[in-house]
Amino acid sequence: MIALGLNETLTYVLINDKEVRNFTTDEFEEVKLLDPISEDRNTLRYSLITSLYKIYEYNVARGNKDISIFEIGKGFFKKNNEYGENLKLCALLSGEFYTGINEKKNVDFYIAKGIAEEVLNSRGYENRYSFVVPKLLPKELHPGQTADIIVNRKECTE
Repeated sequence: MIALGLNETLTYVLINDKEVRNFTTDEFEEVKLLDPISEDRNTLRYSLITSLYKIYEYNVARGNKDISIFEIGKGFFKKNNEYGENLKLCALLSGEFYTGINEKKNVDFYIAKGIAEEVLNSRGYENRYSFVVPKLLPKELHPGQTADIIVNRKECTE
């Protein structure tokens, strides 16, 4: 991802319980701390998007609209009275994206799709994935600019 022009971030795994269901339609039970240090960080995150969005808001409030970041981290959940975690990759792009030395383009769906294709191809999934319109769409996402990735005819989550 760094070679594709994105900067790596490392964010907190603890978020506010009011944010844990943002950007997802998945069914899960959140993992809350029994004795949190603060109410702002009382639940383990399920999605990385919420954490990256906080970085986006921080930067935009300070006049930086050109953001190209990613994180590889864990999401936590509880299903059927069993705790689980999974490793996730998430990227956030806004403003202008550098495509070369002194070359920029406004970020759009196709730039994000191209980055996703590069990552999938580099991991050996070439010609085994497709982008499809999601069956369920989280309220925070745009219907014309959102896609699910299907690998080996199996839907990837998050």
